[in-house]
Amino acid sequence: MNENKAVMSEELAEGEFDRWAEEIGLEVEDENRAENDATVFANGKKLFIRAMVKGNAVINEDGNLVYTVSKKSQEGYAGTDIEISVPPPRSFIATGKKDSGGMQRVLSVASGMTGKDTGWFMNLGLPDFKFFIGIAGLFLID
Repeated sequence: MNENKAVMSEELAEGEFDRWAEEIGLEVEDENRAENDATVFANGKKLFIRAMVKGNAVINEDGNLVYTVSKKSQEGYAGTDIEISVPPPRSFIATGKKDSGGMQRVLSVASGMTGKDTGWFMNLGLPDFKFFIGIAGLFLID
């Protein structure tokens, strides 16, 4: 993992995003996307591309995104490779307190896409947490 120096061009990373998005069934070009969904899409795409450019993420032979947790996260988390796959349908049903349903739903999807418990994400550094939340948001776009 190289957190400071670009290891891939933005153009190549954008192509990787487009291929990955198509693989998971996400419409890349959707002119009818609601404004909120467009923001979520733009944020997730930006985080994906940044991670690819810096070498924190790759696409494996199965077509899944693999993210290496940065040194900004605590010991025991930093340097861990996490494979991200399409979450199962049960991940889209949030549980927990009613007023925390939005974040709980995103964490449930993040858990489903990584196989990690929702609490695992609370121990990450902010850049890594934002990455997983941003990618999970892509799965929640209508």
